[in-house]
Amino acid sequence: MASFLLLISCGKEVKTKKETSSDVDPSKFEITSEEGDYTAEDLETALNEAFNDNIEMEIDETVFVVDNAINKENEEKTAGIMKMLASDSYEEFKRQAEEKPKNQDGRKTLKLEEVEIQGKKVLVEKLLAVNEKGNNVILMMHAFPAGEKTIMVSSYFLEKEESKYLPVIEKSVLSAKLKE
Repeated sequence: MASFLLLISCGKEVKTKKETSSDVDPSKFEITSEEGDYTAEDLETALNEAFNDNIEMEIDETVFVVDNAINKENEEKTAGIMKMLASDSYEEFKRQAEEKPKNQDGRKTLKLEEVEIQGKKVLVEKLLAVNEKGNNVILMMHAFPAGEKTIMVSSYFLEKEESKYLPVIEKSVLSAKLKE
């Protein structure tokens, strides 16, 4: 399930169409993945857990001024940040990230490595994509252990603005923790 969440976490450019029908019972749907079968209820539970407010994180609101409920963006919407909680342990999350195919869906993997940021062990994934305007965009995921789960901080910014946004994002990553 973590790989699914990672996929949607940086999906700013993806456009979707939502269709509903009063004749359809969503609990009857099954979602099939390489990891097994999930019902719509399983998916809803996982999404609710991932996007719940169990994570405290300081976000520089002078930079990320637009609050979209699950993420925050800059005024121009060229940079954003969001926090999520994966139900997988950090070691399992890391294993899945390492096994995931690289360079897919128009995204080029620039790095996937475990680093220390001011003494905090963090798995960092850095991808390069091109937005609808033809600009290079960096997609980043920082993940680290949180008890038996994993906190993920996903972000994006224009490649040419990395020096402006990466320090602000890393400061948020360092502050992120489970609420007590």
